[in-house]
This record gives sequence, structure tokens and C-alpha cells, in this order.
Amino acid sequence: MKNIIVIGLLLLGLTSSVEAQWNNNWRDHFSCRGSAHVAESENYIIAANETGLIVYDYINGLTSKQNIVTGLSDVDISAFASIGDDRFIIGYENGNIDIFSMNGVINIPDLKNKQLQGSKQINHFEKAGDKVYCSTDFGILVIDILKLEIADTYYLGIESSNLLISECAVLGNDIYAATERGLLMADLNDPLIAYYQSWTDVGNSSDEYVAVTILDDDIVAVSKNNSSQYQVFKGKEDNWQIVKSSTRFKNIESGNDYFIIAETNTISKYDSDITLIETINSYSNPEIEDTTIRLNHCFFSDQRQSYLIADNVKGLVIKEGDNEQFILPNGPYSNSAFEILFSPHGLYSVAGALNSEYNNTNTMAEYSFFRNENWTHYKNQVVDNNYLWRDLIRICQASNDDDIVYMSSWGGGIFVIKEGEVINHYNHSNSNLQNIFPNGNQNYVRIGGIATDSQGNLWMSNSEVSEGIVVREGQDTSKWHSFTYETLNNLHSTDKFLISKDDYLWVIIPRTDRKGLFVLNTNGTLLDESDDQYRGALSSSVESDSRNVGQLKIWDESPKEITKQIYCIAEDKNGYIWLGTDKGVVVYYRPWAIFSENYPIASRIKVPRNDGTNQADYLLENENVTCIEVDGANRKWIGTQNSGLFLVSDDGITTYEIFNTDNSPLPSDYVRDVAIDPQSGEVFIATNKGIVSYKGKATEGEGTLNSVYAFPNPVREDFSGEITITGLVKDSNIKITTVSGKLVYETRSLGGRAYWNGRNFNGEKVKSGVYIAYISAEDGTEVQTTKIMIVR
Repeated sequence: MKNIIVIGLLLLGLTSSVEAQWNNNWRDHFSCRGSAHVAESENYIIAANETGLIVYDYINGLTSKQNIVTGLSDVDISAFASIGDDRFIIGYENGNIDIFSMNGVINIPDLKNKQLQGSKQINHFEKAGDKVYCSTDFGILVIDILKLEIADTYYLGIESSNLLISECAVLGNDIYAATERGLLMADLNDPLIAYYQSWTDVGNSSDEYVAVTILDDDIVAVSKNNSSQYQVFKGKEDNWQIVKSSTRFKNIESGNDYFIIAETNTISKYDSDITLIETINSYSNPEIEDTTIRLNHCFFSDQRQSYLIADNVKGLVIKEGDNEQFILPNGPYSNSAFEILFSPHGLYSVAGALNSEYNNTNTMAEYSFFRNENWTHYKNQVVDNNYLWRDLIRICQASNDDDIVYMSSWGGGIFVIKEGEVINHYNHSNSNLQNIFPNGNQNYVRIGGIATDSQGNLWMSNSEVSEGIVVREGQDTSKWHSFTYETLNNLHSTDKFLISKDDYLWVIIPRTDRKGLFVLNTNGTLLDESDDQYRGALSSSVESDSRNVGQLKIWDESPKEITKQIYCIAEDKNGYIWLGTDKGVVVYYRPWAIFSENYPIASRIKVPRNDGTNQADYLLENENVTCIEVDGANRKWIGTQNSGLFLVSDDGITTYEIFNTDNSPLPSDYVRDVAIDPQSGEVFIATNKGIVSYKGKATEGEGTLNSVYAFPNPVREDFSGEITITGLVKDSNIKITTVSGKLVYETRSLGGRAYWNGRNFNGEKVKSGVYIAYISAEDGTEVQTTKIMIVR
């Protein structure tokens, strides 16, 4: 089995190990694949992708990443070009514009902030003199790059309406625009150029034009018809010659007496007489297994006599003859992060997905693994209906083996991963899992939720089949059990699983009349189904299963049903069960009574407004709460679909932090999942546009106070951060005194760490000297001390 998996899931090694650096407590974990644009200056070659830049210092041979964490203003880059003096201009889908150099970023947000109906996306930049002509989804924007401001706007649509402009090109005093209603031309000296009447259709087709460039005194332009067939033309006005037809066109670029046509897998170079000079359709490097070109943008550099390629898989490629240089900073395979998990060995991210109807998106099986500051990744390369390894959606940690995690596939069964590598795979052919189409030739084993219990048993849902729950007993691959619970049988979809400390199984059901919450108690007897109890959305009166002991809805104190829509579930350190719903957060404070109470209460947390009215609001009541993660101090990190990430106190009443795209480097306000490194407190945040992490303060508490120490120590005069005291048990009390016993500061630990800013109660920096930190466990059973030396 292992040999089969290794063939199917290939470890992709085209990466350079570049450690992500912290920037104001943040760092990125973006993938640099999907490069869409490439440009060069005297000293730099840069490829732009959705989330940022791959910057290659051609002189020193150094590579770096630039993105929203390191200083760019946005994500979703849609246009990129060089504008001279080692400066580059970046355009974004929302109309934002950056001028980037290694000295910093200058933002021009005017278009982004402008109230404008329709899309503001910037599609292309054309530099001419001290002006840059920006092709947008509504017209042409003119930027004065000396003043770094928007100088004018040209509306080419009829009656000055919006008209999508793909590209512009300038020839002398004439400007050509490839638009959705043809190839248009105007005189740059025309005082009425801003209006559509000044523009003339000079193309030979009424089709949409998608590209235009200048070759000597001629125009090379590309049109696209309704069948997505591209035609490349060369000439001028009524004298056009067809060069090539294509269905996989990407871009055209011109140089000194030549032009190139870039297609997805092919580069064609022509001279000015339309004679084909060269065709490139693969890479030559013998050290890479996959030599296929998958480009998005390419041009030939006269300066370096090389092809510069933005490759969809390999990042930035510099191709000089038969020699190629692949430049791809380390990161996940892609920015698709559906769920993440921090295991004892590192962070896992799966890249599958589900659509709104809980059906497949057919994302080939892909996951990434972050360990020791390095990402490795696995991507399924097998296209085979018998396997359909796709849409990895859930991850869980083996409860009795730190080395093992399990991944569920919405169609491909279960994958067993050990320290980043696939070691086994289960489907209907080698386990109790069932195929949706038992008599067909397709493998459609949909596993929606997975979890392990305290005995090491692996629980999983099996959707759309007669036995909705399957359990692998311990680590014995031969012991499989299938269970029938009427509420779960033949159910189209189940979502996340949670097995609580008392070994209750909590299951989110996202659709159908059974939508809501399902809770199962096996009473500790896995193989004896007769003593099982469960509750779900259906009452016992409509089911024939005697183990259904009553309907369960998300009831408040009334009891009134709050909602049926549940997105996530978590258990905190007090054993409380937290649910994220479309009505915010609800909590079961008595989860052990779920089977003994007729109407178990799901409490909504009331947060005082503190505005003198004595009124309160329910915690995040207007948000779709997508994930809840509990840190070492029992605080909750709560992700939302539209408003970013919230850090709240252990009881949810106090909000400590709110991170969103307006005040942080989050690339999106849609937070899909959160995972926390228990040793460092680093908080990994998976959004629908990639992963970033935040330097959190709370770590898991130790069992004893035997390993307490402080760092940095000694504290030098140039240190400006916080002093960390670590090795603490949860909720330790810390008192800091002078050697003579004078109390200067006290605090309480966040899980296993406490922090001191080196100041006294009055906010004054303490003087040079030795200070004693007295630490005691919350119950007073343990005490410890450590010394801190301050040097001013």
C-alpha cells in the first residue's frame, strides 16, 4: 500500500528554504505559486502572484518575499509592471495601487476609496514618459509617476459608461486600447480624450480585444471570440495580418525587431516579418521531474538575453538557452487552506473544499506540512476514476500516537499521515467504509467528520450510505466496525466531529431535515450498541431507533430554538462545549447533562455595552462564526466569515483583540480555521486567501513549576520588548520584587507564560539591579522563584 501512495502523492521539491520573518508580531505562510506577472529592472527580477511578490536580486543572487505582512497594501494582485529606477507598480482587484521599491512602499488608494459602481480591478500598466496608463474594468486611469497621483481618467464606454480595458499601448502620440468592444485608438494630445467620442475603432473585428503591444511602427493585437478562440493580428488599422490562432493564449510582448506569443504551455518567438524564430514547450533542466511549462506571463529580456517566466507551479523562472533557474520561496503548495491542525510535530493544512451544497469542488488531494520553519507539500498527480483522491477536508490527531494524523476526503476515504508522509489509505476496498455507488466504477467514499477517542479509536462519518458511522478500533487495521443510527444513516453530509473529554461524540449536521447537532453516548462500550444513547434534530417519535432518547435543538433558556445552522464546535479547558453558528456563539455549560435534561440550554454570552445603559449584546450575534480555538489560557480565538478574527476572554465577555483587513495583515476577513502551537503560542490563521500567523502569548501550562526561567536574562539597555517568564503552570500568580523585598509588579500567567514590561506599578522603568520573580500555582501547592537581571 505504501508504494501505491508514494506514486499517487508526490512530494514536490522545487522550493528554496526561506524562513518567514516576523513583522510586528506577524508573519506570512503564503504560497508563491500561481505567479501571474513578471517584470524586471536594472537590479531586480520580480514575479507577482495573488498574495505578493517573489523578489530576486539579480546582482547578489538573493531571494525574498514581499506581501501584506511585509508592507504591501493589499492582496489579490491583478497587474504589475516596472516603471524605472528599480521601482515597480502594483495594481489590485479592488483598485488599490502601490509603488514598490526596496526602500519601501508608497500607496495610492484614491481609486480604491472612490465610490464607484462596478468593478475597480486594474488589468494592465503601460508606462510612457512620466505617465502610466492603467487599464481597468471601467476605463483608463492616468498616473503621474513624478507626483505619484492620479492625473486623469478616460471613460471609453458609450455615453461615458464603464468599458472594460484589458491593455493599452502607446505609439508616438497615439494610444491603443484593447477593450471588450474592440481595438480603440485616440490621440494623446486630444483635449477631449477623456470622452468616448475621441476614440476610434481601428481593429479588424468586433470581438473583444484582450492584448495589444507595439512592434516598431506596427501594432500586435489579440482578439477573443465567443468560443474563447484567440486571434493574434499584426499591422495597423485596415491593414492587418493574422499571425496565429490559439485557445490557450496568455500574453504578447514585443522587443527589438521581435515579439513573443505566450500560451499556457508554449512560448513562440517571431521576428518583425512574422517568421517563427523559436518555439519552447518544455523546460530542459534534467534535475526536475516535471518539465511542463505552465506559464501565466512571459517576456524576453534583452538586458539578460533570457526568457523571464511567471510559472503557475514553479514560481519565477529565468530561462537562458537550455539553462533554467527556478526561484520559489518556501511555503505551502497553494493558498487553499480549508482546515489546519497543529500536531506535536508541526502544522498541517488541507486544501480541499466543499461547495454551498456540500458537494465536491474536485480539488486534487493536496496538503502541506510546516515543521522546523520549513514547508513540505503533497499533491495528488493521479487522475483515475478508481481512486479520485480529491477534496481533503478534515484533519484529526491520533490520540495515542503523536506521529500520526488522519485526513478525510470527500470522495476518497481516509489517509493516514506520519510526520508529513502518507503511510496508508482506507476506502471501501480495504475497510468497512462504503462507496456511494457500490455497483459503479467510481470510488465515492465521502468522509465528512473524523475524530479519535481516549482509547485511540478512530471515528468517521460515511455519508450517503446505510451505516453512517464507522470506527477503526485502536491501531489494529483489521478491526473495523460499522454502526447504524437512524438520524445519520443515508445522510447526504455531516460536518465536523468532536469527541469530548467524557467520550461523547458531537456531530454537526449541515443540511436536510436532520440539520443541527447530533450527540452520541456509547456508555464506554464500543462493541455493545444496545446501551448507546443519542439525541439529534429528529425526535424519537419519528424514528424507529429506540436509542434515540429525545430531540435535541439549540435551545435557549425559554426554551426557544436559537438556530439550526452550526459551523464549528470546540471544547474548552472547563469541559464546556462552544458552538459557532450563524447567530454568533452559544455554549453548553452542562454538556454532561445533555441526555438527562429535556431541554439542555445552549447559553448565549451577554457582553455589556459599558455605555451607561446597563444593556448588553450577545457575543458576535450578527456573525457567522466559522471556527473557535482554545489557547493555553482558555481564551477563545473566534474566526468569522465576514469580520476577521476575535480574541476573547475565557468566559467570552471581554474582547482583547479584533484582527481584520483594516487593522492587520490578514489577507481576508473570511477566517476558515485557527490552530495554535501549544509550546510557543503562535496562532496560525487560515483564511480563504492563505495562511498568516500571529505571535500569541498564551502557551499550554506545565504540570509543575520545576522548569521556570525568564528570558531575555540579563535584560540589556537596548531591549524594548516584554520579559517572558516561562515554564509555569496554568494561572500561576507572579510577584516581582527587588532583592530587598519591595513589590514592583504582579501579574497572572497566560497558560504557561507570564510577561513583564520592566516597569513598576506607576509605569516607570525599574532601575538596574536584580529582581526576584516569586511564582505560585493557583491552588498554592507549588512555589518557585527565578532571578531577572536588569541593565540600564
